[in-house]
Amino acid sequence: AVCNIIEPRTNADLIKERIKSANSTVLIVVDIFLNKIINIANETSLERVVVVPLSNSMPYFTKVAFSLTKGREISDIPKENIYLSWQKFIELGENFSVNETTYQKNMPVAIIYTGGTTGISKGAVLSNDCLTAMVVETYFAAPRLFTGKSFLEIMPPFIAYGLVYGFLIPFCAGLENKLIPVFEPKNFAKLVIKQRPNHVIGVPSIFVSLANSKKLNNCRIDFLTSMIAGGDKMLINTEEHINKVFKEHGCNYQITKGYGMTEMGSAATFTISDECNIYGSVGIPLIFTTVKIVNPETYEELKYGETGEICMTGPTMRLGYYKNDSETKKVIREHKDGNKWIHSGDIGYMTEDGVIFIVDRMKRMIIRPDGHNVWPSQIESVIASHPLVLDCAVVGLKSKESENGKIPTAFVVVKEGVNATQELINDIDKFSKRHLPERDTAMAYQFCEKLPLTLVGKVDYLSLEKQNL
Repeated sequence: AVCNIIEPRTNADLIKERIKSANSTVLIVVDIFLNKIINIANETSLERVVVVPLSNSMPYFTKVAFSLTKGREISDIPKENIYLSWQKFIELGENFSVNETTYQKNMPVAIIYTGGTTGISKGAVLSNDCLTAMVVETYFAAPRLFTGKSFLEIMPPFIAYGLVYGFLIPFCAGLENKLIPVFEPKNFAKLVIKQRPNHVIGVPSIFVSLANSKKLNNCRIDFLTSMIAGGDKMLINTEEHINKVFKEHGCNYQITKGYGMTEMGSAATFTISDECNIYGSVGIPLIFTTVKIVNPETYEELKYGETGEICMTGPTMRLGYYKNDSETKKVIREHKDGNKWIHSGDIGYMTEDGVIFIVDRMKRMIIRPDGHNVWPSQIESVIASHPLVLDCAVVGLKSKESENGKIPTAFVVVKEGVNATQELINDIDKFSKRHLPERDTAMAYQFCEKLPLTLVGKVDYLSLEKQNL
């Protein structure tokens, strides 16, 4: 079977679209989302819906409390033949045997939908070979991840990062996988202290919340041996802050960073040692993965230190976008060397030691009304290093005075106790112009209490753009 993994919190119409697109015939769903399925099932290819009660995983007293509160809102399982309870499903399988199948090269195993934070989400088809290669490459890159006893799983399986590093690898490593099905970032520190895991993965914002939590006061976290951050950019001052706090609380290891994309099975680079774990970098390519920097227009490979588009190839490449050849051809392209390469859409450079630095997304580049190109990440890094700033995101907003170009606008989150005033904006602007050429700084500023995040904890740039059209 091919697993078509769908984010259950999305709207019913999108769930229907993804079921129909893949011609999925069997759906396994947690009962709290059943109502969405009841409304769309007859309009899809579904032949069977297996309903799993959320309360199955609850301790007795929690289960009782749930049944008297939110549990009352859950729809009863319809009587139509298409629906089946989890208990009945298990009973039917007691005397059922599955025939083994022979190995087939590049057999599809999962459809994972790209994040869509800067564009339309697409279904990437991952093969059995791709996922197996990810495990092998990770074993060489992060052998420490295959030691210890437990793994704290907070990343959802409907993203490649969560599927590979949150589910597949912990099981291959023989670790106890402590699954947190409903994760709240504000509870991360509490979870880490209570569960005492050896390993945890997440997006950078998760580790920021841990480092800033008052729950760490007088608490040691020396049980942590692997803290892997990926899926979003990490500012240099943020990385320094996290490592400093972790060390103060007994952790002997720096935060590990990786870089990749769904189309590469998740990771393509990794900070495998302190030598390549340079602040601001994403490490070196995994053992069987090849990374090069090219001119985005000619595809010619650039020299060390030159900035261009990041391209990747290797055994973890996905097969393509499901039923979307046109988008597949935009991302997978054959070069003069005869190899097929994934074009990441990310701009970066590589040092002579093979260490890779990400500059920004090509799609995030902002063209100002005067035609000058601006890279948001550069502005964000500088503003975030201001002593009174906690976080920052930069997007391009439409100009009221010009039909051409956009205004690089900084959304700024100040530190606790700091007043968001016009004087502070003036100071941040002067600070930026001391560290960047004037044309490369923000042209406008807005304060916000916190940056909007996607469901997996990445900064939601599209949301910032839409809020201020």
